[in-house]
Amino acid sequence: MNNLRNIIGGFLLCLLLLSEAFTGMRLPRETKADWERGKDASYEILKQLEKLDIKKPPAFETTVQFPKPIECSDSCDPDSLATTNKMPCLTKISQGLRHYHDLLAMFSDPTVPTELQNALDTLLELPLNGGSSNEGHSPVTRTAVPAWQMAPLQNLTLWRLQSFGVVVARVFSHCAALA
Repeated sequence: MNNLRNIIGGFLLCLLLLSEAFTGMRLPRETKADWERGKDASYEILKQLEKLDIKKPPAFETTVQFPKPIECSDSCDPDSLATTNKMPCLTKISQGLRHYHDLLAMFSDPTVPTELQNALDTLLELPLNGGSSNEGHSPVTRTAVPAWQMAPLQNLTLWRLQSFGVVVARVFSHCAALA
């Protein structure tokens, strides 16, 4: 009987240790307030971009790499967000936001509202991204872009951020409703 208690006690201890080990692989503790802050910040991005009245830019060659669009495999659809781990979606969002943040910092145009940069900062500071925001991130440097490309590149960046921002806002709104 004592051996059985020791075996069960050892088994329970192993389960406890394993659960603690896997805790680091999950998202940080999700709170409704974090999802709401994310929703508000993503809507602020869209509001600020709407004020700029961005037009679809003409096609041109550039050496600047943009984040890949959010794809089905990123699990950002409502069904996946409700039933599975949100980490693939949040990682993709975090990588994209960091890249757009860096691209916008490259422009010194006063017509880009500081509120837009602040909203990006707010989203990047949320604990929901699991600290993986620099994973797969390659910084953008101004020296890599010819001076003549700066204005069209800024317009293209804002236009693409607007499309990306719509998906981000939907993800945060859906997760806030679930929390």
